[in-house]
Amino acid sequence: MGDLMEAVPRLHPAAAVQRVRGQLVVLGPDETLHTFEDDTTGTVSEVAERIVELVDGRRTVGDIAAVLCEEFEVEGAVCRHDTSRFVALLVERQVLVLGATAAGSSAPKRE
Repeated sequence: MGDLMEAVPRLHPAAAVQRVRGQLVVLGPDETLHTFEDDTTGTVSEVAERIVELVDGRRTVGDIAAVLCEEFEVEGAVCRHDTSRFVALLVERQVLVLGATAAGSSAPKRE
């Protein structure tokens, strides 16, 4: 998880993000439409949407987790773990790609 926390996520270059009727949606490069709903309740996950909103090509995954910890008053270790898992899932689903780490070295790009 440590390496992922140093990576800088950005939106996949072939993905598009838009807010539709108040809900964030992403059209992936494979034309899959992604919404950010909690699987157990079917309601929109504010945290999941906020993660996507915070991806700006400058913040690391660790930076994003720090913002979430503060905004949602979540315990740090839990927040970092959940944030890194969700970012990894979005990379797997081709919503995000990982860029250079904060230290300037390269994290593996997954495009």
